[in-house]
Amino acid sequence: MQTLQDFVESVWVTDDNLIRNARPDSMTGGPRQGNAVWYKPDERNRSFELRRMTTEGLDGGREATDFYEFYWAHLMHGTTWEHFRTWLLDLLLRSPRRVPPSVRSAWIVLWVVTVLIAAGVLAAGILPAVYGEQLKARCSPVAVVCWWPLLPSLVVGGLSLAFGTFVNVFLLKYFGDVARYVKANPVNVARRQEIREKGVELLETLMGLRNDVGGTAIKYDRIVVVAHSLGTIVAYDILSHCFARLNTRNNLRTNPAPQPHRVEMEAMIRRAAGLEGTGNAGPEWDLEAFQRLQALCRQEINAQDSPWTVSDLITLGSPLSHAEFLLAFDKADLRKAQERRTFPTCPPSLEYDGKTKRRHFTYRLTDEDEDNDSDPETPRLPHHAALFAFTRWTNLYSPHEKVLWGDLISGEVGTQFNLAVNGREVSGIRDIKVLPERAPDGQPVSGARVPFFSHTKYWQSPGKAAGAGLPEHHIRVLRGALNLKSG
Repeated sequence: MQTLQDFVESVWVTDDNLIRNARPDSMTGGPRQGNAVWYKPDERNRSFELRRMTTEGLDGGREATDFYEFYWAHLMHGTTWEHFRTWLLDLLLRSPRRVPPSVRSAWIVLWVVTVLIAAGVLAAGILPAVYGEQLKARCSPVAVVCWWPLLPSLVVGGLSLAFGTFVNVFLLKYFGDVARYVKANPVNVARRQEIREKGVELLETLMGLRNDVGGTAIKYDRIVVVAHSLGTIVAYDILSHCFARLNTRNNLRTNPAPQPHRVEMEAMIRRAAGLEGTGNAGPEWDLEAFQRLQALCRQEINAQDSPWTVSDLITLGSPLSHAEFLLAFDKADLRKAQERRTFPTCPPSLEYDGKTKRRHFTYRLTDEDEDNDSDPETPRLPHHAALFAFTRWTNLYSPHEKVLWGDLISGEVGTQFNLAVNGREVSGIRDIKVLPERAPDGQPVSGARVPFFSHTKYWQSPGKAAGAGLPEHHIRVLRGALNLKSG
C-alpha cells in the first residue's frame, strides 16, 4: 500500500485547508496533528488486493472520502525482452516524419545507442578473426596469456553486461509493461482484457451497479480517477469501456426531462469549432466555462437516473501525450480513430443530425418522425464516446530537458485528445506544467531547476515552499484538481 499511503499523505493528511485547525484530532482527541485516515477492508469486492483508505468527515457533517488503489500490475506478469523487442523495433523502424518533435531527441539517442551496440558486437566477432595472429605475434614470448586479441571481446562483453542490466532494471521496469499493453499482439490481448474487465467491474461496483459478494451496496456521489504513467492509458481505457456500457442508462424514455446544460455545452462546442454563428471564426474557447458545464451536465444526467458519477480524470506523467507515437501509425491515423469513436476526445466528437441540422455528441431517443425531433432542446442520449461531456480531464506534466531532466514520458495530452473539426482544434483538457512551477513564458519561476527524472515525483515531497509557507507547487495543483472539499 506504499503508493496509496504516500498519495493520501500528500493530498489529505497534510492538507490543513480541508478541516479547521480548532477541531480536535480524530485519532487522539487532542490538538490536530493532521487529518485522520485509516485502512479499512472493503467487503463489496472479491479482490483482497484492492486497497481502501477512509478518512474522517469534513467540517459541517460532510461524509468521509474513500481512497482506493486499483492494483493491476500482477495481471501484467511475465514481461520479457521478447515482448519489449517487438515494440522497440516498431518505434525504431519508422520514418522520422512519424516521430513527434517532443520525443525526437530521445528517438535519436535510442538509434545512436542501438548502432553503437551493434557495432560493438560486430567488432567483437571480426577483430579477433582478422587481426588475431598479428596481435599474437606482437605479444611477449614469455607471456603465459596474450590478452590483446581478447580486448574487443572483453570490452563488448562488459558493455553487453551493462546494457543487459540497463534493460532489466530500467527498460523493462518502466517500458516493458507499456510495450505489452499498447501493442495488440495475440500474446498481449488476454492481459489487456483482464485488466480492463477488473477495472470496469470496480467502477460499476463503486457506482452501485454491482454487488457480487452480498452486503450493502453503496453508490458514491462523486468518483475521481487519478492515474500515473501507464496507469493513465489503463484508466482511459477503463473509463471509455465503462461509459460505453452505461451511456443509455437513464429514465429519459419514461420521463423525458429537459437538459439545458447539455444544450448549452453542445452550442458552446459548435461555436468554438466555427459550426455555429458567423463564418468559421468562432469565439475564443473558455476552458473554465466548459469544465463548469461538465460538472453541471454530470449532475443533470444523475438527476435523470444515469449512474455515471465519475467527475474527474487526473493524469500524472502520462504517455498519452505521445498517443500518435504509441497508439497509432501517425497523427492522421489517431484522428481517424477518434472520429470513429475508438478513442474518446475532450470535448466529445460530434455527429450531424438531419432533423436538427446541427452537430451533437448526443442522439435522439427515436427515429420516428415526431414534431419535436428537430428541436435541439429535446432530451437526447449521449453517444458511447461522450464521457468527457460529463468528466473533467486534468493533466499534470513535467517538461523535459536533455532527455533525462524533467519527464520525457509526460507532456500535453490536449494536443492529442482534443476535438478536431472544421479545421479547428478545441481542447477541453486542462494541461498544467509542474516540477518545477513555471511562469507564463514557460521558464521555471525563481530560478527553480528542472529535477532529474521527475516521472515518479508528482505526489511526493509535500513540504513547504521556501519562504511561502505553502505546499510545493505540484502538490497544490494536485490538491486543486482533486477538489476534495467542494467537489
